[in-house]
Amino acid sequence: MLEKNQPLVKHMRKIIVEPGCKSKLMLKFFFSLFFLSCFFTGWAQEVPLTAEEKASLDSMFKNDEFFKMLNEKPDTSFVDVSIGVSNGVFSLKNNSLNAGQATTNKLFYTPSAGYFHKSGFAITVTGFLALDSNKLKFFQYGLNPSYGYNSKKINWGVSYTRYINGASTGFDINPFKNDLYGNVIFKKTWLRPAIGTGYSTGKIQEYFDSVITFIQVPRTITIRDTITTKLSSFSLNLSVSHVWSFKKLFARNDAMELQPSLILNGSNQKIVIRHSGSLNNRRPIVQKLLKAAYGNGRAKEQFSLQSAAFLLAATYGKGKLVARPQLYLDYYLHGKGSEKLTGLYSIMLSYAF
Repeated sequence: MLEKNQPLVKHMRKIIVEPGCKSKLMLKFFFSLFFLSCFFTGWAQEVPLTAEEKASLDSMFKNDEFFKMLNEKPDTSFVDVSIGVSNGVFSLKNNSLNAGQATTNKLFYTPSAGYFHKSGFAITVTGFLALDSNKLKFFQYGLNPSYGYNSKKINWGVSYTRYINGASTGFDINPFKNDLYGNVIFKKTWLRPAIGTGYSTGKIQEYFDSVITFIQVPRTITIRDTITTKLSSFSLNLSVSHVWSFKKLFARNDAMELQPSLILNGSNQKIVIRHSGSLNNRRPIVQKLLKAAYGNGRAKEQFSLQSAAFLLAATYGKGKLVARPQLYLDYYLHGKGSEKLTGLYSIMLSYAF
């Protein structure tokens, strides 16, 4: 069984609140605390809206970025620009894949721009930045076409991300180059069940030089060994969630959506390692030495239940400006040690026009 929190390149592992709840002031306090710590629980009182206010809000929901919060289909197409900060990002969509990476205290920055068509089609370009040797580097880019369908009973979507390497870094980056993810959410019941699945593939090439010096004959031979590692991972997650919606928290034209989720994650992973070099195929002894030093062959983990997780996601919007903080806690069900719990947090600010 693969151990959690090891580098993948090495191991491959909504109900409007009814009257009678606490005051809105208390909700404001908890909401502010959530933005500071990425975790809060709170309640709010729903204040009746006038006809004019309701009409204004309805118009805003239909034409602004809020349709994402309320799971409504937009009436118009729009462009969205955003900036995010996170302590870990291997996948733009699949949190269960992110939780399998090595533990890191590094901050990652993800500026993004996307076009969202009213039909549900969208395309987004994302850059990934981090500090490396006191320099801020674009170490990877992501191109993400997607499609989403929203109705009163069901939401579903599918997305594909192509990752392109940028500047070289001294830390491990996402080893995957292709990431396909889809999910379905059933919305008729108070608790909303959902299922999501992802498939990711990648290839890494590393080069090692072995130098052989002959003492009796003044000659040195350098053998370059190319190690190609192919990675693939299939994941499946089952979840239940509920969404609370709040309006007029701090202003007449703001709103918030809070969604906690309980998730079970399953996956399998596969690694295939191959060598190639000038003497690799013609010299069996050299081939054996290279295999012994760097490994060769394949490793495969059968599909199994990997972790249980809790996701707390909030979306707050005012006008066309939206903030989305998230906290994801993943508990690995196998192995031993103190690193079975992975905590991922992120916050994204976006503006639609």
